[in-house]
Parts: sequence; C-alpha cells; structure tokens
Amino acid sequence: MALMSGDVKAGFLADDLANATLVLLPPQNGGAIGWGQVYVSFAAEFADAVLRIAVWNDTIQDFRIDEELHVPRAGGRVNIAIQDGDQKVSVGRVKAGPDDTGRCPIGWLLETTLKSA
Repeated sequence: MALMSGDVKAGFLADDLANATLVLLPPQNGGAIGWGQVYVSFAAEFADAVLRIAVWNDTIQDFRIDEELHVPRAGGRVNIAIQDGDQKVSVGRVKAGPDDTGRCPIGWLLETTLKSA
C-alpha cells in the first residue's frame, strides 16, 4: 500500500490563488506500476472547515468541482471520489463562517495499492 499525506495551505482561495494545495494522483487502475483504486481524504482539527475541491480528469479534459466539501473537526476523514483518468486534485479553503481565520490544521491523505497480478 502506498500512502502520502500533507497539509492544506492556510489562507483562503478567494484571497489568493497561491493558497491552493495541489495533490498529484497516481494513475488509478493502471500505470506502469499497476496501481489499484486511489483514495483521497481530508481531516480537520480545532475547527470545522470548508474546502473547494477541483479534480482534473485527463480523459474528459475537464475538472469536476465541489464548491463546498465540509470537513468537521469532530469526526473522521472525509473522502472524495477518484475516477479512472483523474490526475490531480486542487484544494482551497473557503470561509466556513464569520469566525473562520483559515488557519486551523487540515490534512490530506492519499492511499492506493498495487493491483493483484
């Protein structure tokens, strides 16, 4: 199993596009190595968070966009669906409410396995 993790940048996407975090994906159900299903999830601490998620699919040459992925501090990870042909995930914070400073920790996790021979 391959695991990668990281942090979503602080600050809001609406304030500066440089606040976006880019997660590159292995080729689901393929590639030279033979990856299997790919999973991406997010988790927050100290405060609820709202994320804008854009997934680029090379097969259809377009993004699928979720403008409001809610990630609660009091709960487990929140998954997004990865499809064959998806190559990258762009993640940016959206203001969750008037008290949201855009600074609470949000992490991402990418999981995959090798396909059985």
